[in-house]
Amino acid sequence: MRATESRNHDHKELTVNRTTLLAASILLTLTSLLPAAAPRADSSPLNTGSTWKRTAAIPESRSTHESPGGRAQPNEADEPAAETTPTRTAPGPAGILLLLLFLGAATIFYFLKIQRPSLPDFSGVTGRDPAIDRRPETPSVTHKRNLPIEQVTTADKAAFQQLLSDVHAAWSRQDLSGLRQFVTPDMLNYFSAALADLTSQDIQNHVEDVILLQAEVLEAWTEGATHYVSAGLRWSARDYNLSLTKQRGEPGYVVKGSEETPTESREIWTFRRDPEEKWLLSAIQQ
Repeated sequence: MRATESRNHDHKELTVNRTTLLAASILLTLTSLLPAAAPRADSSPLNTGSTWKRTAAIPESRSTHESPGGRAQPNEADEPAAETTPTRTAPGPAGILLLLLFLGAATIFYFLKIQRPSLPDFSGVTGRDPAIDRRPETPSVTHKRNLPIEQVTTADKAAFQQLLSDVHAAWSRQDLSGLRQFVTPDMLNYFSAALADLTSQDIQNHVEDVILLQAEVLEAWTEGATHYVSAGLRWSARDYNLSLTKQRGEPGYVVKGSEETPTESREIWTFRRDPEEKWLLSAIQQ
């Protein structure tokens, strides 16, 4: 970063020096032209009246008459007045000097303007060091490694089936402490928000008599030392919603579903197991 600032500073000084040299050259040129311009201005026909000054020649005529004293007196009424015409004068050396100085100042201003360095563009990311973009990315600590689904054992599948029943039982009781034993913290937050939403509607959901009908392991992998398994589950259960503001037997007590008739559901559950730990539910995809 310091090397870049030094190069920018040297570039600015070089630009200023070139501009100063150019301005000095222009002034010297104008100064050298002034002595030659003055004699030319004096000898120019602009300062002579032969071209621009015109005087009418009027013949002098006098009418005389005898005065009582016997001398001839000119008649003042008959004396013609001299005709005058406006005279155009050309600018002198001082005017030419001012004109040349004005042109020189305008030229210097123009070169100073075009030589002025443009402001940097700060659009986009402000203050970002370009060296960061060339820095290699830090590799991720954990990498996903797929595993053959045959490595999922019968004991693993039994644990998945037990979790299906335990999670639904704790959910139906609205037991967050019980759910904490079977799910990851992220899933616990999900269930907590869902239960709060149902409570705000004065509804309680029940999922009872869960029977697993079909299970299929879809994917197995590891991320670091943690194992994951995604399984497609199909089960039957009595799934219904009850009103929290009505008593059993009142109209509207069963908001949705049936307390007697089971229905089938299908979802994809993902299970997670850390080293030396048990399987936990980590995600649900409907």
